[in-house]
Amino acid sequence: MAGVGDAIDQQSGTGQRSSGISISTFLASLATAIIVFAVEFVIFLILKSKLTRIYQPRTYLVPERERTAPSPAGLFRWIIPVFRTSNSEFIKKCGLDAYFFLRYLRMLLKIFIPLSIVILPILIPINKVGGRDTSPIDPLDHKFTTRYNVSGLDQLAWGNVRPEHSQRYWAHLILAVIVVVYVCGIFFDEFRGYIRLRQSYLTSPQHRLRASATTVLVTSIPSRWLSVEALDSLFDVFPGGVRNIWLNRDLDQLNAKIKLRNQLAFTLESAQTELIKKCKRAHLKQIKAEARKEGRQSKETKQQIQAENDRRTAQLVEGAGISSGDPHQTAHTVQDLLQPKRHKVQQVGAKVGHTVVGGLKRIGGSVHRPGGHRPANTQGNTEHAADDADVRLSSSSQANHHPMGMDGTVFDRHDDGRRLTASSPDVGGSPALPDTEQTGNSKKKDEYDVDKEYPVAYNEEYQEDDYGEPVWKKYIREKDRETMRLPIFGWDWMPSLPLLGKKVDTIYHCRKELARLNLEIEIDQQHPEKFPLMNSAFVQFNHQVAAHMACQSVSHHIPKQMTPRMVEISPDDVIWDNMSIRWWERYIRTFGVMVIVGAMVIGWAFPVAFTGLLSQLSYLENHFVWLRWLGKLPQWLISAIQGILPPLFLSILMALLPLVLRFLSRNQGVHTGMAIELTVQNYYFAFLFVQIFLVVSISSGFSTIIDSLKNVLSVPDLLAQNIPKASNYFFSYMVLQAMSVSAGALVQIFALISWFILAPLLDNTARKKWARATNLNQMQWGTFFPVYTTLASIGLIYCIISPLIMVFNVLTFSLFWIVYRYNTLYVTKFRFDTGGLLFPRAINQLFTGLYVMEICLIGMFFLVRDEKKEVACEGQAICMIIVLILTGLFQYFLNEAFNPLSLYLPITLEDEATQRDEEFARAQRRRRGIEEDDEELDKDGQREDGEKDGSIELGAMGNNQQQEPSSPLFLGSRLNRVNNSMKKQRRKSWADRSSNTRSPFFGGRSDPSMPTIRAIRKKLAMDTESQAPATHAIGQSLFSGIHDELEDLTPEERDQLVQRAFQHEALRMRRPVIWVPRDDMGVSDDEIFRTQRLTKHIWISNEYQALDGKCRAIFSRSPPDFSEVDLIQL
Repeated sequence: MAGVGDAIDQQSGTGQRSSGISISTFLASLATAIIVFAVEFVIFLILKSKLTRIYQPRTYLVPERERTAPSPAGLFRWIIPVFRTSNSEFIKKCGLDAYFFLRYLRMLLKIFIPLSIVILPILIPINKVGGRDTSPIDPLDHKFTTRYNVSGLDQLAWGNVRPEHSQRYWAHLILAVIVVVYVCGIFFDEFRGYIRLRQSYLTSPQHRLRASATTVLVTSIPSRWLSVEALDSLFDVFPGGVRNIWLNRDLDQLNAKIKLRNQLAFTLESAQTELIKKCKRAHLKQIKAEARKEGRQSKETKQQIQAENDRRTAQLVEGAGISSGDPHQTAHTVQDLLQPKRHKVQQVGAKVGHTVVGGLKRIGGSVHRPGGHRPANTQGNTEHAADDADVRLSSSSQANHHPMGMDGTVFDRHDDGRRLTASSPDVGGSPALPDTEQTGNSKKKDEYDVDKEYPVAYNEEYQEDDYGEPVWKKYIREKDRETMRLPIFGWDWMPSLPLLGKKVDTIYHCRKELARLNLEIEIDQQHPEKFPLMNSAFVQFNHQVAAHMACQSVSHHIPKQMTPRMVEISPDDVIWDNMSIRWWERYIRTFGVMVIVGAMVIGWAFPVAFTGLLSQLSYLENHFVWLRWLGKLPQWLISAIQGILPPLFLSILMALLPLVLRFLSRNQGVHTGMAIELTVQNYYFAFLFVQIFLVVSISSGFSTIIDSLKNVLSVPDLLAQNIPKASNYFFSYMVLQAMSVSAGALVQIFALISWFILAPLLDNTARKKWARATNLNQMQWGTFFPVYTTLASIGLIYCIISPLIMVFNVLTFSLFWIVYRYNTLYVTKFRFDTGGLLFPRAINQLFTGLYVMEICLIGMFFLVRDEKKEVACEGQAICMIIVLILTGLFQYFLNEAFNPLSLYLPITLEDEATQRDEEFARAQRRRRGIEEDDEELDKDGQREDGEKDGSIELGAMGNNQQQEPSSPLFLGSRLNRVNNSMKKQRRKSWADRSSNTRSPFFGGRSDPSMPTIRAIRKKLAMDTESQAPATHAIGQSLFSGIHDELEDLTPEERDQLVQRAFQHEALRMRRPVIWVPRDDMGVSDDEIFRTQRLTKHIWISNEYQALDGKCRAIFSRSPPDFSEVDLIQL
């Protein structure tokens, strides 16, 4: 074990090996980095305009609201919009997190550019002139026998000052104090700017429309308060009252079924696609064989045949398709979801093909966007699949395999499913309450039979040859079909293992299992009351200020009950598995995760050291007897191992770390994905700071370090003795980051590998190709901020010790600001947002750099000796101790002042926000063509206010319980005038602030027949493809005309969307479609027909997908189960 410890200790203090590096050596590494940067930058300039999917996807592959104007043509003109894009437009398209990340980089430049201008001209001459490198002490002089050895870049650092010039260190002290004061001033100013901007964003009319602005997640609710009535009576005291309440239920069992269903659906889709491809390949071989028999074809004939094949393929992919088992759960557009009845009427007369009676349909028309779905009968939702036996065809039909009309439409004699839209009562609403009374003889909802047997989901008597020979048998043999192994012992959680478990046909097995799961899931979704309640709920208020007041109020008289409460939570970002965790369980989990992360932060050096040892096989061979066999390996193999394995293993380790940290953070019990990012930000910074800075800087072994840390007073000496020697290492590290990493982020090497290497190998279905084409890179901020916080901390630590590092800081952050400004505008998509909460946390982490700098300077001042070998800088050290204490106090008071404002909105902003709401509402009415004389309304409101100012408040007190008045002290007389004015308007605006407005879906009620107001905006039909570049055709086809702006919806329509959004995700999951390609042999149509004969509980379709001449799946629209409703950010 001693040998292992010595080997690992050898890897610590890597940075000190660069001590005294010569200027020529450093310039050589700098030149190498510049060459790498230049090569990558030239590649970017060449490919930028040619590969718009990689370098400019946000110009066409996102909804119109998020799109960026295309980058100007030319080698360098793309830089212009990078600098000229306004902050407001940037925030609108990219969100606050992206904006504050770039502002964070800009803040670092604000720190290091002025400090460089001030410090470098002062400290570099002080350190260099008359330093230890100029005249080594004469060894014949018996007074001093020390010979100085300062060379290279160390001549410009702290250690070059000679003992007789120790008074120069006063300059270091003064500049250190200036650094601390200036940096703290920047932090204070940035905090103020952050608060102003965040509050302005949160109170903007566009943001206040979102449900996340007014909805609070309440956790750890005691059982007594776990009902809609109890929560309503508790939170109704806040201004405006409660608009809606959702109680959460524990749907883990249902969620497990859904995950298994998704896995089976992908497996079945892949197997069906591969079957059709095999048949197509066999068919092409037959055609080629026949062509060879007929003789050699001319070039013109081959071109004609190829053109005809391309034409047929285009007709298949853009023309017709058939579908079976569509339950009509997917609302493809907002209007489909909001107006199911209107949609149904339109469908009857829609000219999109022939709507059929049975479970299959014909779809025609040109490429536009997903739409045209026939509502199914809602009667008999869970009929036994035995009904399928009644639709067997007569023997006369079997010869043709399936009944078809003249146009190829497939007919059936039964309906194929039921309507399960988000507004349907079948899956709508929050679960009923345990104390809700039931009418008639029905059981209490909690008494629902959990073990109730489900109906049979498929026709058990079905045989594959019942309707004649399958078409695929004309081309391939049965042994060519895909097979799979079932988990051993019937355990679903066991993975399929080769050579173990029963071997079954993949398609036949997955069809039956998928049908069973579809039926069970949809029945469970109709009966959420059989699942137990969780101790959490979502409470939506009418006013934003009420939500923030509810979060800050003490809600319960027992500690840790009904806490924490969180606002600004996106419904799609909720981690439902953590909703039932109790407060004490969260504490235990947090403690356990922190222990694990602490062990990782310290212990990660061991696997990293192991990767370093792989580059020193001779050392391992000499120190470990059991590794002597390494010496017998060929020299070329040893060279390959030493050159390839260390960086490969290190990259794998560093790639695994964020995944491990996110897994631990999720299991810590946080409630949202953004909370995971905030937690990971803390853990990842701690890891990087220790591994990149401390482990690299400190040359002592781990055991020595641990012994030194037992005495706190020895920490400054430990740092002071080790950190200055590693400064040259960080010069090279900064250059590497500034040049190669920034250019690599611009050229996006991984994206190129993904598109041109991984995609052809892995994307064997149209869905995978669609996902790769439409799913843009998303930034994971939790592991992004800490990288640059660590670099900035290193810069702060060395700004006095080795001031030259600030030059590389400025270079690094300048290049990264330009690179990520471009990437955020043109490349990266931002789905969720913390509202900028990562920014103040990153600033607080920067204090680590200040503290370490101050501690190092304290130790270094005490270590300074004059020509008499006595301590020469006691005064400077004492001053730094005082500065250290003042810095800690400053951070404490800074957070005490700004933390509440960074999380919650103050009441003083409500009046101003209300005015902006009203102005925005008037602008929206003008857009909708609803012109009103606002001045007349204001005059009428003022007149009535003068006459009835007192009667309004008194009259409001007589309202029923559901319309309790808001506090007059809070709303004021101005609000009464606004209310009077709004009553005069023809239609209710979302800015209407009448008290205690209830959602029509309060308590989970859902009424699909409720009339909704007509959609505000309807995009004009236009030939977008003819007006856009050819490379943008897919974006126009997939995203043209999608409505994803909340301001274009009325309050009633938003209520419908919100009512769906805050349900458990398991209740919102829709039946997936098995999306297979069409072919000209009829294999795909036959497979859909036979799937329908087996069961009506599988949705399978070949709409707008086909195989090209090379047997590749191509598509012209999004998958049939894609819904634009999923794009709306609530």
